[in-house]
Amino acid sequence: MTLGQGVLPLAAMLVLAGCEGSQLEMESSEGSHLGQQEAAVGDLDLSVVDLVASCEATALTVSAAVRNEAPTGVAGSTAAVYAFTPGTGNTRLGAISVPFLVGGERFPFQLSFTVPEGTTRVFVVADDDGLYAEDDEANNTASLDFSMPCATNQLPVALCQDVTVAADASCRGAASIDRGSFDPDGFPGPLQRSQLPAGPFSLGTTPVQLAVSDGAATSTCSASVRVVDVTAPVPGASKNLVLTPSVGSDYVLVSLSDCAMPATDNCGGQLDPSQAGAIVRVTSDEPNDALSLLRLLACDDIKLSPDGRSALVRAEAALLGNGRFYTFTYDVKDAAGNAATGTCQVKVPGLLGVSVDSGPAYCQGTGCPEGTTGRGLLCSLL
Repeated sequence: MTLGQGVLPLAAMLVLAGCEGSQLEMESSEGSHLGQQEAAVGDLDLSVVDLVASCEATALTVSAAVRNEAPTGVAGSTAAVYAFTPGTGNTRLGAISVPFLVGGERFPFQLSFTVPEGTTRVFVVADDDGLYAEDDEANNTASLDFSMPCATNQLPVALCQDVTVAADASCRGAASIDRGSFDPDGFPGPLQRSQLPAGPFSLGTTPVQLAVSDGAATSTCSASVRVVDVTAPVPGASKNLVLTPSVGSDYVLVSLSDCAMPATDNCGGQLDPSQAGAIVRVTSDEPNDALSLLRLLACDDIKLSPDGRSALVRAEAALLGNGRFYTFTYDVKDAAGNAATGTCQVKVPGLLGVSVDSGPAYCQGTGCPEGTTGRGLLCSLL
């Protein structure tokens, strides 16, 4: 029963009883003493229900409903929305005029406000003016705490740096130019990073742009990614070239391509050893003055070419030996200057048609084993 519904029947009863003065007193109280009369009529209870709020920067959206929990009607009242900010307390954001509500009726509303920066809680108070003395005052207020304070969004900070990385097996490199980009306020969402191009990057230098976003604002910076080749090529296997002994122990020109298979490089593909290689030394497992199978004595069995791409070796084997083994040791380099050392063998069959490596006995070049560079006793006499 509302105030209008309750007062008039009661006034009528007083008139019938001859109490006109009482009727006038009641009618004059319908303004400032409205709540007290309603409280006298029956139980009163206003509550706040269905509170939902969200804060984007300092823009607050709040929705809720004021509900009349009593079985009787309640005349108009005032609800209010408050924001709580640590250090400053509560701020009344605005008021809501709640109309007459029958028993069990709800009055929903949705409003937007600008809240103080740092707000951590919003709450709604029914009957904020305290007009009605209610049976249950505890449910007059509903509150909601924000997991992150409302704040004016600050731009994320993008930090970049030039990066140099080693090329991988496919001659590409993965890299990030991010130098610790961050979001000063961590708002409104987690920091997202994106590179353009994303990588992996090709050999050489590539300009890269980094964008960092907090979900509402984006900042960018630029740097470069330099991919360098630091991997040495892999020397090819030996071709195991076999030379037929000649009657005059003649020289045979053997190039690195005759002796070794192409090298493989992560950035250069296949490398021709005669183009990318250089002989370090050539060794023979027989002395320089060994008596040969078809010619008793021939000296200077190994002669290196000035460009290091080939060598002259005698097509002979020792008369009483088990075949001659020439071992070419060479360096092969890729375009970036990465070098690797490889070896390959050239065989000259002996009397029995076999060649067995007995270790270096004669050597020309650099890094020769000790005692292998002399001409030999017999050749020294010539």
